[in-house]
Formats: sequence, structure tokens, C-alpha cells
Amino acid sequence: MIIMMRTFTKSFLCFNLFLLLFCLLDAEFAYPQDTVKSVDLDSVLIEDTQISIQTDIVSGDYLSKKHLSNINVQSAGDAAKFLGGVLVKDYGGLGGIKTVSVRGLSSNHTSVMYDGVSLFDNQSGQIDLSKYSLSNINSLSLANAQFSEFLPTAASLAYASSVNLQTRRPEMGANRFKGDLSLTYGSFNLFNAGLFTAAKLSDKDIITVLGDLTNTDGRYTYKMYYGAGQSLSTDKMKRENNDMFSSHAEVNWFHTFSLRNTMKAKVYYYYSERGLPSNVNLYYQNSKQRLWNGNLFAQSEFTSLVSNRLTYKNSVKVDWNYTRYKDPHYLSGPNGQDDRYTQKFVYMNNCLNVKLTDNAFVTFTDDLSYNSLDYTLLETVPERVSSLTAAVLTCNTGNWTFTADGVHSYYKDKFKLDGRTYNYFSPFFSVKYARGGFSSVLFYKNIFRMPTFNELYYRRSGNTALKPEKTYQLSLSNAYSFSVGNVLLRAEADIYYNNVKDKIVAIPLNQFLWSMLNYGKVDIYGCDIKTGAVYNIAKDVNLDLKINYSYQKGVDMDENSYTYKQDIPYMPRNVGSAVLGFEYGQYKVAYTCLYVGDRYSLQENIPQNLLKSYAEHGFNCSYTAKINRYKAEKLCLTASVNNIFNKQYEIIRAYPMMGRNFNLKVQIFF
Repeated sequence: MIIMMRTFTKSFLCFNLFLLLFCLLDAEFAYPQDTVKSVDLDSVLIEDTQISIQTDIVSGDYLSKKHLSNINVQSAGDAAKFLGGVLVKDYGGLGGIKTVSVRGLSSNHTSVMYDGVSLFDNQSGQIDLSKYSLSNINSLSLANAQFSEFLPTAASLAYASSVNLQTRRPEMGANRFKGDLSLTYGSFNLFNAGLFTAAKLSDKDIITVLGDLTNTDGRYTYKMYYGAGQSLSTDKMKRENNDMFSSHAEVNWFHTFSLRNTMKAKVYYYYSERGLPSNVNLYYQNSKQRLWNGNLFAQSEFTSLVSNRLTYKNSVKVDWNYTRYKDPHYLSGPNGQDDRYTQKFVYMNNCLNVKLTDNAFVTFTDDLSYNSLDYTLLETVPERVSSLTAAVLTCNTGNWTFTADGVHSYYKDKFKLDGRTYNYFSPFFSVKYARGGFSSVLFYKNIFRMPTFNELYYRRSGNTALKPEKTYQLSLSNAYSFSVGNVLLRAEADIYYNNVKDKIVAIPLNQFLWSMLNYGKVDIYGCDIKTGAVYNIAKDVNLDLKINYSYQKGVDMDENSYTYKQDIPYMPRNVGSAVLGFEYGQYKVAYTCLYVGDRYSLQENIPQNLLKSYAEHGFNCSYTAKINRYKAEKLCLTASVNNIFNKQYEIIRAYPMMGRNFNLKVQIFF
């Protein structure tokens, strides 16, 4: 561990010294005058009359604050279901774990970012989006391939897709203090309380403090089916051991050193305890499994416009993550199973953008990280040092934009006496044509996924000989935006092909023991269609519509597999969603619909493994009143109903989802 930390520290210092000297020299000789006009801290977007900055995405989707309010759900995991091309694996209930899959690839291929800095979990490789409350989320965006950021992190370029959770930053104006308090009560004894405060300490400093608590017993009703074909009889049951308590606190600091230099810092804390209900295949409801999770991290981001030609960004993050899983009924020991995991993570990114000409710039970005996992069943703590280095070249000529980048990934693992090194080069290339409201983007990307600590070192199933999983992506996207009178319209159609080699799969040796192997080959192809419309009917009267449809097919192409040329599990051919919002002055109503088609729960495409399609409908309405009393500015009341038709369905086999449920929310702004 000491040797790995020394290596990490040396790399950290050398890279920082190089960038610092380079920036200082260029600032001294190339930038004698301050000509900057504006700095936007929200998106870390620095604008200058001589600098052109790309802010769009190669291909993807976006949910604004208005869309999120129309959807009216509790967590980012539930909101992500309305992003085009995204599937969310949901184990049911408010406390159910929720992970995302984009364009048929596993959750491990999606980078989840919180305010532009990646969230990491080298234990499982999957980020649980149910942990992130929407109370502090301003927008949710998806990028297939990668975001076209001006100053990207190398991690955001090294994944097949990225999801960014952008938090709130208040517009203070002349106010020195602003905030809001919200209380929500709903079905199954759901209770949520949230507080957000913002203070303008000076013209250069804004600080926000927020927190929320959520609690539910999760005891919703579902139908149990008995007999051959599960059609002989039914019984109403209550979902047991599905309770959840969570708390979240966060402090953000925004500081402007000057018009050229800005900084923002964040401290984030999360704690939860939840029951893990059993599946209902064997009619067993006496699960006592529990899961505890604690997460504390601090991150900072410094951005500097060094000169007309140079822009620099530094991001630093320190993360501590604790997980405990307990199953008192596990038969391998007298006290059952009690696993405890502690992850420690240190991360730094340096990014330098160099303007070559008025129409071309190059970006150099490097991520350095150190990660360790302490696990009760491991005698030795596995450690991983990684370096991701990328160079991005972007050229604009007329209506054409060309982007090419290469990411070099270096990983060094240490476990017991074994030390393994992995190197891989991932190219990316895109061509964009834009004219008027029309744009077309073609991209190719080759990336690879490192095996997680669980896949490599987990005592019950790990395989230290695993190879990284390689993925090849090809996509064509066409979009057109136009207006007709007071109506703004946008339509986008994407077609894509993904090829996965050395796929990491779990093979059961017996009921309790699994083995991780490389053998899978998968072809995935499909299309995404996204449409949106905004109709300004009259003053303070607006109609907003967003519709997504996705068709995708993933096929097992491993000739040695017994499921050769069959669909891979949990990939429906058809997925669609719609969000319709109507606003009339102080009143708002919204309707949502989510459709997921038939899919298989196991590799064999037989009727017994088929999960039927479902559609879930929701409705909410709200009223906002200006009060201007007792230091309060306005009051907002929201009532919502989800799963209106009380449809029972399963996203994961034998984990029934909630039926019809209601929520009532009161929010006071001051």
C-alpha cells in the first residue's frame, strides 16, 4: 500500500507542477490584459468574445427542472426512466436499489457524475441512483459516448455513456438569504422533509446548506399467483422487510476570485438503512436481510481563464463509502452472514484547453486515482491505482465540426502478492454537420471496462484472471428544431450498434457458488426517437410535451453458448415514455406514462422466462400562491397519484412493484 501511495503521490506532484508552470508562463507572456466579460459558475462555463465553447452533447437526452417537477418522483433513479435509451433496474419500492443501463450495455459502462465529477464504486462498479434525492437536482442529462464539454474529465471520456446530476445554485439577485422547506406524506407511510438554504456572504461568495430525511415502511399490497401457469388462484399479500430510512446533508461553496478565476467546493453526506425483501417465487416472505450504507465525500473544482488561449480546470475528490449487508438466515455460519465493506477513494483531475486557432482547440485531461476495499472476508486489502489520460482535438469549419480523442487507461492492482497492470487505448471520433435547425452526428467509440473488485477478489465468486470487457460503439444521430407560430418543436432520431467482447458473466456452479468468466460476445443494435414541443398559448399559459421511444435488440453471439443468437436478459425490444405538462398562471397539471415491452429474465428465451410488458401512468397537480407574510414569499401545494390503474408489474422477476399510490407535498419558499 505504501509503495502504491508513493507512486500516486509522485504522479500527482509532477503533473501539477508541469501544468502550473505552463499556465504561469503563458499568462505572463501572452495575456497582459483582462478582457473577460462573464463567468457562469453553474456549468463552469467561461465566455469570452474570442473563445468558442461547445456546450451541446454528441447524442443523448435532457430533463430540465420543469420536466422533473412534471414527473414528480422522489429519486434520480425514478426520473432516469424518462431519459431516452435508458433502462432502470428497479427492485421495487422507494428503497429499492436502482441502477441504469444505456443502449443495452450494463450499468458498469455508464459514468454517473454529480456536478460534473464522477461517482465511483470499484466494489460493484454500479451506482445506485435511489440514493440521490431530486430535492437538490436542477437537471438530469444523458450523453451517449460523451459530453462535448469544454473542460472534460478523463473519466467522462472513458465510458460508453454518461449521466450527470446537476445540483441547484440559486439566483440570489439583491437577496442575501433564500431558501425553501418541503414536507411530503404519501402512501405506505412515506414521509420526506427537506430544507434548502442559500446565503450570499459577499459579492464573491455564496454558500448553500441543505438536508433531507426520508422514511417509509414499504408495506404495499400485491397479488400472489398460485398453480400451473400461476392462474389457479390468487392471494393478496403485503410486501415485508421493505422499509427504508435515509438522510442526506450537503454544503456547497461558490467563490469568485476574479472574473478569470472561480472555485466551487462541496461536502456531501448520506446514510441509509433498508430492508431487502425476498423474491416471491417460492412464496417466502420472511426475509430478514438488511443493508446499511454510509457515504461521505468532499470535492472541489477550480477553473481559471489563464489567457486568450489557455483555460485550466482542477478537480479533487476524497471519498469514503461504507456498506454492511446482513442475512441472519444464511446457513454457512452460526450467526448467518454479516459482510462489511469500506472503500477509500482519492481522485484528482487536471484539464488544460489550448486554443489553436479561432476554429480549433485541443484539450489535455488526466485523472489520477487511488482506491482500496476493506472487506471482512478478505485477509488482504485489494488496492488499485489508475491513470486516465486523454487528448481531445476539435475543429470547426463552416457547418462541420470534427472531434477526435484518445484515452489511455492505466490500472495497477495489488492483491496479496499479486500485482497486475492493465493498459488500453480507447479512440473516439465524431463528425457533426449543422445548418439552421438541422444537425447530424456520426460517432465511433472503443472503450473497455475494468473488472470490479467483487468480480476479481470476492471470496465466494471472484476470478483474478478476468480480462477487461471491450465495447465498440457506432451511432448516427439526426435532429431538427423549428418553430411554427408560438410552438417550438424538436425531433431527434438515433440509430446505433454496440459490440461487446470478453463479456464478463456469472456462471452458477451450484445454488450458492458462482464463478466469474470471460466468454460472452453480444451484438446490440437499436434506435432512439425523441420528440418535444413547447406551446406558448398565451401569457402565463404554456403546454410542454416530451415523448421518447426506443427499440433495441441484444443478441448473444457466442457460438459456444447454449443461448447462441437468443436475446440477452432484461432487454425489452420496445420502451416508451411521455411527459405532458400544462401551466396556467399559478396552476400546473402534468401527466406521465412509461411503457416497457416484453423481455426475458434469463438467458434461455422460453415462455417460462418471459416478463410481460407493462404501462404505468401518473398524474399530478400543483398550486402556487404568493403570500409575502412571515418572511415567506410563496407557498406551493402538490398532489400526485402514480400507477393510476393499479397495474401490478415486475421490472426484475419476482420483485413486484408498487400499485396505486398517492403523495401530498407542501413547499414554502422564503
